[in-house]
Amino acid sequence: MSCELKARKGLIRASVVVKEGRIADISITGDFMVMPEDVVFRLEGELREVPVQREAVKQAVARALEGASLVGCTIDDFVDVILCATGEQG
Repeated sequence: MSCELKARKGLIRASVVVKEGRIADISITGDFMVMPEDVVFRLEGELREVPVQREAVKQAVARALEGASLVGCTIDDFVDVILCATGEQG
């Protein structure tokens, strides 16, 4: 499934495959600003095998984005779009 969210400055898209209640595969794209840019690959890797639960997803996103600069978007924006793409809202 996929979902997109309009952050304060930019659009975040997530496409997620869920198997047995866990994120099996994920792709995050959009026109949001995160520095360094390759942190998105780290984020996708960190989310694989994470249970589809708000707190677990939020912890994984926070770990992956630690030290990154987010411009016009927040950790919660990423969490919301990821959970939307899984069909869950929390």
